[in-house]
Amino acid sequence: MFEMNGFVFVNVHFACLMFMLSCFTSSSPQLVINIRNQGGDVLQEVLASNVSEDVVELEYQRADGTIVTQLLDFRREVQIYRLLILAEEEQLFMKGLQPPYYQAVCFASKLSKQDFIAADAIAKLRQKNPHTVRYPEEDNGHENATFEYSLDISRSKVISNHIQPLCVEAKTIYVQEADLKVWAAIGNPNEAIMVLDAAQHMVRPASRCKDVSITNTNSSSMSCQCRLNFCVPWYPCGLKFCRGHDQQTGKALSYRCGIKTCKKCLNYAFPVKNLQFCPWDDY
Repeated sequence: MFEMNGFVFVNVHFACLMFMLSCFTSSSPQLVINIRNQGGDVLQEVLASNVSEDVVELEYQRADGTIVTQLLDFRREVQIYRLLILAEEEQLFMKGLQPPYYQAVCFASKLSKQDFIAADAIAKLRQKNPHTVRYPEEDNGHENATFEYSLDISRSKVISNHIQPLCVEAKTIYVQEADLKVWAAIGNPNEAIMVLDAAQHMVRPASRCKDVSITNTNSSSMSCQCRLNFCVPWYPCGLKFCRGHDQQTGKALSYRCGIKTCKKCLNYAFPVKNLQFCPWDDY
């Protein structure tokens, strides 16, 4: 039955989820955080830090089986989202569909360092009770963004060394023009032109994918504007400082006494080749 196969697929991907992060953190600490989402489901989020490369990676599996990976490259000021979206039932029977049964979608954007905790601080985090279900303290709402450039994966190292290994399975790596200009300005001056040349502009389609009829004979060759909504349900977004007094001098002092946690959702719009690359666009 399809339900049984779907169950196997989800669990195979969860095994892959744990495997990927175990590879990423072979010499670095990682935390497994229990988080309750809006639907009441408890999700496991894996948080890892590589201090030597100044990188943080967060990964979790949604209730629908989609694996969401967020990688923060503090050194190059790049944030990468990679989603592995499980095929829907009707897609499994499409001609030519071969395992694995998921679609990889990748986005690279400018990292705002002030919105996250640095890699060295993440590496020092510990849980007194690993079984506790966590909730974010702040909801940072929704971020809307439109992507109209595709990044050549073979040239992506000029922006970040982590884009290619993370996004190798994605058909397209989406970026924004404003971010390309920022990366070109903050990087090596000799690499500025290389950054701009690494991406190609994509013409914005006239129609939303949800408005393209599957029964339309031209739908298989008609590009459309796709939308994808996903969230990072829990992440460390700041440090907490407490006030105290030096026991010897009596002088007032502040010291690090915890972390602030946040939630953030993203609503991304981007062009795709045809409706088959955006079967979820129904909102």
